[in-house]
Amino acid sequence: MKWEYKIFTVDHFLDVDNELTIEEKLNQYGEEGWELIGVLEKPYSTVGNPPKLDSDSIVFKKTVAV
Repeated sequence: MKWEYKIFTVDHFLDVDNELTIEEKLNQYGEEGWELIGVLEKPYSTVGNPPKLDSDSIVFKKTVAV
């Protein structure tokens, strides 16, 4: 099985289609075959390497026909 992923910043996801509730947005993606699989939180900055994430993000996946 092959997967396709879609990642949004939380801010971007919330700003798209402002007239929809979060539940309606999630249902809309679900109807398109996307499944919410997780939230990636931006780590706190510390001394050393900078974080690879600039903001909190949400991750969706769906199967791809091969």
